[in-house]
Amino acid sequence: MMNNVFTIKRFGALIRKECREYFGNFGLTVLSMTGAYVIYLLASLLTSSPPSVFSRLSLMVLWTAIALIFAPSKLYGTANHKKKGLHYVQLPVSALEKTISMFVVSYLCVTLSMLISLLAVDTLFYLLFPSRSSGFLLTNSWSFFPVKTFFDLFVIQSLFVLGNMVFKRQKVAKTFAVIMGVVFLVSFVMGIVIKAIGIEVIERLVETLLKDLPQEIAPGRIAEMRDLRLWSIQNSLIRTLLVIAHTVRGLVVASCWFGTYRLIKTTKY
Repeated sequence: MMNNVFTIKRFGALIRKECREYFGNFGLTVLSMTGAYVIYLLASLLTSSPPSVFSRLSLMVLWTAIALIFAPSKLYGTANHKKKGLHYVQLPVSALEKTISMFVVSYLCVTLSMLISLLAVDTLFYLLFPSRSSGFLLTNSWSFFPVKTFFDLFVIQSLFVLGNMVFKRQKVAKTFAVIMGVVFLVSFVMGIVIKAIGIEVIERLVETLLKDLPQEIAPGRIAEMRDLRLWSIQNSLIRTLLVIAHTVRGLVVASCWFGTYRLIKTTKY
């Protein structure tokens, strides 16, 4: 049994091993989703107007999110299997090193490989058909999506990382069902609370919050959300709600990864 310690040399050996196996386990998924993006770009040649920068970036983020959702079960699907998981439990590394390596491979490697492949395809399309591209993505277009977007993706994947270690079969489907159940339950409770407070009170509160919303924002600037973010920072109540939301998401991520660590450490084979 490995002590629950972190050793750089041992961790580095694990990372090298899992990175060597990465493209064998997940490379086809990356290529398939990149191919789907190629089809989307080629199909846009048949339309009257080229896809906007925002729509291309949105699709990239969506594709990356889908890859992140399926990555844990594709890369570590047998980690909690009674027979197939024996090779994983016998690795000469600690549970902490396995957990950190799981984060590096399932989130960082997947995100980088997806974005690099999609950006490479998009750049090639721009060079071949500049008149059919509404802009070059590698300019200032990433201001459409703040750094928070990548944290949002991390929050989503963290739920599926935990689900991968909790469920033995149909990991993605069961995790998704649990998430939908929690969302329904929270929505139901919120509905009861709103009904108890009174819809009129809620409407007045919303009107109060939105009365200072900038009215002169142009459509292009709405996509960037810069003015809205500035307004949110200046509005004390909105700022408080955002802090609460960020705190909740941070707790969700921490809980998911701590739960994953505990399951890696305590799962019986």
